[in-house]
Amino acid sequence: MPTELKRAAEDGDDSTPTRLRRKIVVPEKPVYLVVEHKAEPAYSILSVGTMAPKIPLHLSQRGMSFTAMESPQGSWIVGVGGDKQIHTTIFDVTASKEWQGPWLHTNKMEPILIPHRGQLYVLSSRPSVKRGAMGLDYLPWFEQINFEDGRPNQAEVCLELEPPPIFPCRITPPEYRNPPAIRVASYAMVGSHILLSVQLDNVTSPDKVARKYRKYMGTCGYDVEKKVWEMVHEMNLPFLGQAVPLGDQLFLARSKERDGAYAVYCMHVGQSTSGTSELSIIEVPLVVPKSRPILGELLFPLGRGRFSSVHFRSVDTEPESKLGKPSVVHGTYSIVKENFDDAIIMKQQRQVYKVADRSCPLAHPFPVVAAFTMEAE
Repeated sequence: MPTELKRAAEDGDDSTPTRLRRKIVVPEKPVYLVVEHKAEPAYSILSVGTMAPKIPLHLSQRGMSFTAMESPQGSWIVGVGGDKQIHTTIFDVTASKEWQGPWLHTNKMEPILIPHRGQLYVLSSRPSVKRGAMGLDYLPWFEQINFEDGRPNQAEVCLELEPPPIFPCRITPPEYRNPPAIRVASYAMVGSHILLSVQLDNVTSPDKVARKYRKYMGTCGYDVEKKVWEMVHEMNLPFLGQAVPLGDQLFLARSKERDGAYAVYCMHVGQSTSGTSELSIIEVPLVVPKSRPILGELLFPLGRGRFSSVHFRSVDTEPESKLGKPSVVHGTYSIVKENFDDAIIMKQQRQVYKVADRSCPLAHPFPVVAAFTMEAE
């Protein structure tokens, strides 16, 4: 039986105060999910709210990251990285056809993908200073794929870019023998800057972090116009993972201080008195109705202060058994900033879709690996 998303329920947020209620706005663009399967092909595409069958990505491989790319020439769902030799796959949404894309200089497991103005920036999530069996996450750690002129073909070469200064670029011989386990902890696209902070997974002593590994601390920014990295803040970004843009310099992300609870940040990169780039970041108090918290492991922007969340749930919680009656909960929210003191999240709608596919079980525990909205034609 083909995989499809069947709508099961819909509700609104009746607890929202009358003065804050708005007319429910359904996203103008279709929402796509990339789901992982236990069997090959590893991934497929589902369209939320339609009866369309799944679209298997035959060129995909485990360990890929996915994002949406749009330009005047078309709309694509792009998979990058993985544990084998095919480094990129490009699915043309309009033509409903999959193509092999450009090769990376070195492959990357679950890389960070940042689309911006027709360019796709690919960053190693766990940079390695030693070349492994397949060169996973070895130099170059930062690459660029050009979509400005349309879909890039297999023969094109990704552009190698300078690595972030907080990556292990200046590693010493003693460090090379026991290199730091660095991973990207938080990132965001703010204006023309890619902001980035990292975390050291194999360092437990605060004293060691303060002395030996100080060069990996702070926030750096890549100016996509000037094509240079700069340190823009002495502190790490205060959130986890990606910050989702809401408009008006506001971003939604999971707060470190609040054990992963969602928070809103106002971020801007300007010029300091010395002429260098400088990050200004302020947390905006967030008001969320208790009866309707933000649910979802994946968030993506809808524009005009709106965003969506995707949450996967299943009756069966046994790791080795097939998921029983799995469903996808798709929530749509809007943010209202009534003054400079706080921001209010309002739930607009919530839809539940059952995922039906007995022939190709979904991966456990969270098979939805990417979610986004884009033009279908």
